[in-house]
Parts: sequence; structure tokens; C-alpha cells
Amino acid sequence: MAIKYWLNEPYLDQKEIDYATQVIQKGWLSAGGEFTKKFERAFAQLIGTQHAIAVQSGTAALHSAMLAMGVKLGDKVVIPNYTCGACATAVLQTGAHPVIIDVEPKTFGLDVNILEEVLSTQNIKVVMVVHVYGFPCRDLDTIAALCKKHNVFLLEDSSEAHGATYQGKTVGTFGDISTFSVRSEKMIGVGEGGLVLTNNQELRDKAHFYASRAAPHRREQDPWEHKYIYTDVGMNYLLPHLLGAIGLAQVEKFPLILQKKRFIGQKYRELFQNLPGILLQEIAPGTNPCFWLNSILIDKEEKQIRQIGVELMKQGLEIRPAFWPLSDLPVFKPYAYGTQHNAIKLLKSMIVLPSSIKLAENNGKAIEEIVEIVKSAIAKF
Repeated sequence: MAIKYWLNEPYLDQKEIDYATQVIQKGWLSAGGEFTKKFERAFAQLIGTQHAIAVQSGTAALHSAMLAMGVKLGDKVVIPNYTCGACATAVLQTGAHPVIIDVEPKTFGLDVNILEEVLSTQNIKVVMVVHVYGFPCRDLDTIAALCKKHNVFLLEDSSEAHGATYQGKTVGTFGDISTFSVRSEKMIGVGEGGLVLTNNQELRDKAHFYASRAAPHRREQDPWEHKYIYTDVGMNYLLPHLLGAIGLAQVEKFPLILQKKRFIGQKYRELFQNLPGILLQEIAPGTNPCFWLNSILIDKEEKQIRQIGVELMKQGLEIRPAFWPLSDLPVFKPYAYGTQHNAIKLLKSMIVLPSSIKLAENNGKAIEEIVEIVKSAIAKF
């Protein structure tokens, strides 16, 4: 059956067309364009950091951040078990060793108790936290304090959490460095892209250095003959101008985007509230999610969850399963630390529901229909 309600859709209008047209008319499509620079400044201001570097993906942002922090062969980086595989990939790209720890079961964020144990017993270089589905992880201030105590870098992967706040402060500002994705389905989407954010000038300069081929004189005019001198192994990661133009348009509309996404999330919570056999991702005290995605945990057997998912797709809902725990994937399994019960339980009980910004139209009538479809599918199995 054709999809009626999408997981996510980009929020595009005439503004993106106008800005993209200006780029095409100027004739400069690759990195370093005027609109990309404006996008970087606007995004940094939106989140509340001094610096932002736009790159070609969230994975590129993570890799650039790792290189900026000096992560290298033999280092150890703590990452949560419930997240996109790119988090582990970016660590392995540097030659470092991921230390995959379990998450707490309600907000799906890093378990601070396991983290404290790891920091006390192992030599850790970086701790990565992930704000899953736009819900800030619990105990973020405690995690930041632990990192400071143990002289460890804190990296916030805020790829799914544009505009979410913890204790009134925007996530992406608690760590030494943070990363965002601006892939088309994210809160701000350009097609494919990401950003590295920081308040630290040295980290900013290093991230930009590695993301721009490790060629420090590339943009200089004098001396011109130094343009192609490479001083390290770098990457060609900087965001093209055309995508920077779309990004700027998205940032300028972001207050409306955030308002609509929060309406959708609250509408789902209102309709699912107190329904037996269904749990929602918990909002940690003192946090305000952006509700990038909305998930439910269903009290059924794993086989039944899969049957329910198939039924929802037949009814025209674009859904997705939970992240597969990294500890259960052969490529990452050797790096798992301790037991991983919570991440595995999420896999067996979760369905992620349509969360497109268009669901906010008509006062959320589509959400009411989706919830009725979900209730019927659950009752069927």
C-alpha cells in the first residue's frame, strides 16, 4: 500500500528556492560559499556556540570532531549502545577503540552509573552522549561533571535534537564539542550534511583543518604556490555552497519548525497517555525535547511487535524499528562493555511512528487517525 503518513519530510518552501537560485546564478557551487558561511554563523547562534563548521554529513561531523580532539590509535571512546552506527564508525575511523555501554531504559540515553564505573577503571579519551529522537539524555550535568573530574573530552551528538533543552540550556552546548546532522529528514535538513560546534577556538581550527584536506593554505592568496601543501591526512568534508543556501533558509524558519514538531509530540503523548500496554519515551526532569521522532514501547512478544509493524505499513504508515544495539552487530560486538539488557529490550519492543511536520496540519487530525490505526493493530495481535 502507498505511504499515507511519512516518518519525516523536509519543510521546504519558496525561501529555499530563492536562496538556491542565487547560488546557481553566482556560479559558485562548491565549499566556501557566502551562503554556507552565513549558515554556519546562523546555526551557531541558534544553538548558542561561538563556532560552527558545516560538513557533508553527520558522520563527517563526528569524524572531524574526533580528529579535532586528537583521538588516535589506541585511545578509548565511550559511546551508548542505543544509537546510529555512525557513532561507532567515526571512532573506528581514527583507529581508536569504542567502549559501548548500555543505556538507561526510559530516556534511552547513556547510563551515568555505568559511565562512572568505566571512567574509574579505564583510560578514556572521550565520552559521547546522544540525545535520542530529540530527547535530552538524563543526568547531562552529572555526565559533564564526571568528564571534567576525569579530564575527559565530552562530545554531544545532537544530530536528532535541534532546539531541545536541558535545564533551560540548548543541548549541543554542554560538551567540549558537539555534532549535528542536517540530513533531509532531520529538524533542519539540506539533503546530506552535518555541523561541528564548539566554543573552543583550538578545537574549531583543528576540526576545520581536518575537514578541509589538512591543507592550511588552501584559501590563502599569498603565497599562492602553497595552496596544495598538505601537512597531515585530511578529508574533503566541507559542505557545498548549494546545500549551505538551503541550510540558511531552514535555520531562518526553525522557530516554526520546532513549534510544529513539539505540537506533534505533545499530541501523541496526549492520545497515548494511560493506554494499557504502551509506554512512551520519558521526558527527563528539567528537559524540553524537540520531538524529532515519536516512539512507543509495546508490551507484547517480539514476534507480535513485528506483526504489528507489518500491519501498520499495510495501513499506509511509514514506521521504523528501534536502532539495532551496536553490541549485537558483529562489526561492533567486540567493543561492548558489560551487559546490554536495556538496549536489547528496546529493540524487541519499539516501533517508531510517523512524525512528519505535516502531521501538525488541521490541528493534528492525522495523528488522531494514526493512533487509532496503532490501537487497532495492537488489538489484532
